Amino acid sequence: MHRVLLTGGHALVRDAYAHLIEASAALTVQAQIPALDQALDQLLFLRPDILVIDTLALAPSPRTTTLLSLRQAAARTRLALIGDIPVEDVDSLLRVGVTGILSPHVEVDHFVMALDVVGRGGLIVSSPTDRTSTPANPPDPMLDQLSARELQILALVATQHSNNALAHLLGISPLTIKTHVNRILRKLGASTRAHLVAIAYESGLVTPGL
Repeated sequence: MHRVLLTGGHALVRDAYAHLIEASAALTVQAQIPALDQALDQLLFLRPDILVIDTLALAPSPRTTTLLSLRQAAARTRLALIGDIPVEDVDSLLRVGVTGILSPHVEVDHFVMALDVVGRGGLIVSSPTDRTSTPANPPDPMLDQLSARELQILALVATQHSNNALAHLLGISPLTIKTHVNRILRKLGASTRAHLVAIAYESGLVTPGL
């Protein structure tokens, strides 16, 4: 069961998220901390599996400060943001380690399943103008054999990024991306990159945008 720490946003909204999380079989609320800076200070002590941040908590800080804080937090836990996020900011957020970007209009079942995917090391990007979003079905057990990094790369491959683009996004070399993709191909018994894209969608790791 994934332990979730909620922070930011309005208290009533956090309570609603907490209610949905507690009603699921895969998630539990570890704590709610209203202020983002206080939540970040508690990461080492609480050690949550997922930190869910309402994007209202990001607004007061300069962009560079926000990205630095998120990068430091991503080294300690998995990060999911929920709120209105401009499409042009998505790459920067993924680059610092955010693996869940959820629209505030996401449906209840999708919200819970998305956090489960993030907790398992997957990548979820959901927005009205983006190409991937939370899955309609739980991820296929066949993906359990993949590492967290491999799940992340498989999800990104499904959005048709080239190896060079993925390397730039993740801050690693194209050769390392190629090595990961080849390993994923072997583990999943896939023969081509197109086959990996099909697996990513058919397994429920990613689905067409809402």
